[in-house]
Amino acid sequence: MHRMIRNMVNRLTNMNSEAGVSRLPAAKPLSRLRRAGSALVGTSLAVAAAIFATGLLSGEVSAQGYPSAGVSLANYDLAASGFVTPAGVPPIGTPGMMGMSGSPVMPVGYNAYGCDSGNCDALPMQACMDRMVCGTCGGGGGCSCNSFLGGGGVLGKLRNGGSACLFCRGAGCTACKELPFGYAGSCLASAVSLLRPYEEAGICNQRWYDVSLEALFLDRQIKSAGSSVITQRGSGPSGTPVLSLSDDGLDELEAGVRASVAFIWGVGGNVELTYMGGNEWKEGASAQADVIGTNLEGNLYSFLSDFGTIPGAGGFDDTDRSTTQSIEARSRFHSAEFNYRRRTMFPYCRFQSSWLVGLRFMRYDDGLRYATQGQTQTTIGPTTITQNRFFNADADTENRLFGPQAGFDFWWNVVPGISVGLGAKGAWVQNDVDRAVQISANSLATQNAFDGDQRGTILADLELKGIYRLSHSLTLRGSYYVLAVDDIAFGSMDFQVNGATQSIVPGNLAYDSLTLQGFTVGAEYMW
Repeated sequence: MHRMIRNMVNRLTNMNSEAGVSRLPAAKPLSRLRRAGSALVGTSLAVAAAIFATGLLSGEVSAQGYPSAGVSLANYDLAASGFVTPAGVPPIGTPGMMGMSGSPVMPVGYNAYGCDSGNCDALPMQACMDRMVCGTCGGGGGCSCNSFLGGGGVLGKLRNGGSACLFCRGAGCTACKELPFGYAGSCLASAVSLLRPYEEAGICNQRWYDVSLEALFLDRQIKSAGSSVITQRGSGPSGTPVLSLSDDGLDELEAGVRASVAFIWGVGGNVELTYMGGNEWKEGASAQADVIGTNLEGNLYSFLSDFGTIPGAGGFDDTDRSTTQSIEARSRFHSAEFNYRRRTMFPYCRFQSSWLVGLRFMRYDDGLRYATQGQTQTTIGPTTITQNRFFNADADTENRLFGPQAGFDFWWNVVPGISVGLGAKGAWVQNDVDRAVQISANSLATQNAFDGDQRGTILADLELKGIYRLSHSLTLRGSYYVLAVDDIAFGSMDFQVNGATQSIVPGNLAYDSLTLQGFTVGAEYMW
């Protein structure tokens, strides 16, 4: 480079020297002055060009897209590459403008929706975009604040492998305030995009999850559970019922859990392990006597004496003429499944279904406690004696059902990321029943009795369900769920007391149909 400059200067000097010794007639002073000025301008331009070229080859270039210092540009056709944005020109977010015409290559700094980060592509709305400039909201703020809960916000970051943030170091929802109401308007508008599910998997995505966890809310219904009267005020047919089995309050929703894991087992197949249950119902009711006699006896009579008519007037000393009688019912539910499921996709991907076969275990425990309390005061001569009278009966029944099952489900892929479906299963199971009864009374020592039974029965469940996909890994799900069992043994007060041996003999087990129904809400996770 220095040699180039030296040659230019020498050439200019030689030209001046030749002009001084020329044999031609001497030029006019004005012509000589014009030639000297032209030579001076030419020399200045040559020196400036040399300096500029030196800077290009040895220094850093500030325009976008240029290589860093020390990289030769000899083989670069910078003007024709299409990858250079003039310095100082902001990114423009409209396809087909500046660099797009006639070329499939989009220049650096240009994006389909105006953000270098790329997070704004295909968003349904530009909720808090600050006009056309992405950077005014901070670090691609249009992309970050675009959708506080949607594609560019918390969910967008999760979908793109980032971490969720609310304000995002100044690039979040509240960074832009172009909409009415400032921060609030921006966030409210962008929150609408939360309604849009994760769609990248497409409508042909097959149903799958690795882990599913749901809260399970069920109520308990017994087919023939009616208003069987336990206690009434007054004896005989003229008495008023005040306590019945329907007062136990076990028809309320109680919380449990449903958890499932799935493992791939061949093409289109998987093995599922599912636990459902943990629901516990425990309620009770009581009645108080409204008349207390001078001998402290009440007017409550029990079903055990046919309300004071057996064995004679006044009933039993333990259970009748009570001041307080109460019942307490309790139930517990558990279920476990091991299934092989095979999935099928219908043509055009709008529908898909699966069938399954497996084993089902279910346990249902039912208990009933009945208690009475009373007093009798007698006076013998100068002595007054008060006798406490009581009766307690507690029956616990365990049902353990096990057998093979089969089922299916059917899904409608409404749009990518949203599906609704129907599922059903049925099982033929054997029910092993164990019962334990314990009785204590003021006229009877504590007695225990145990018995059991075994019989076959059927169970079936039905589920209406839906899923909403938030990201590649996370999906929300919910369902309406019903489980019905034909024959379940329940806790009952059916027993007899052998007065001669002071022992109890349990009566026949009471069987009835059980229905558990409610809803689930939870999430699925896929690795």
